[in-house]
Amino acid sequence: MPLLSLVIQILLFLVFALGGAIRFFQPINTLAKRMLWVKYFNPKVVRGIALIEVVCGIGIIIPLVLTDSSLSFILYSGCLLMATMIGAVVTHLWIGDYKQIVGNLVVLAMIYWVTFPTFP
Repeated sequence: MPLLSLVIQILLFLVFALGGAIRFFQPINTLAKRMLWVKYFNPKVVRGIALIEVVCGIGIIIPLVLTDSSLSFILYSGCLLMATMIGAVVTHLWIGDYKQIVGNLVVLAMIYWVTFPTFP
């Protein structure tokens, strides 16, 4: 199970840190064409969400590098990412973009798996 957790951590890093960086630097008009939710938010909020994703994505992977740290990067990053994904689910319900909800819930489960490991 620890190997699966490691793979999920790396996958979450790629999804959030790299995906968030791409969303942070792309023009809002380009993002709005690809993602329906962008039209409903202020561009500063969209950039803020992307920045949160980048920082938390890095926070998910940092424990692999800093093994002696007393700060639980995974706990804080995971909790913030879970809150972000819950917000994404609520947003997609609110705007009627139901196709995205399953993906958000799968990612939410992956974040929970890494943040609160249940294996010995």
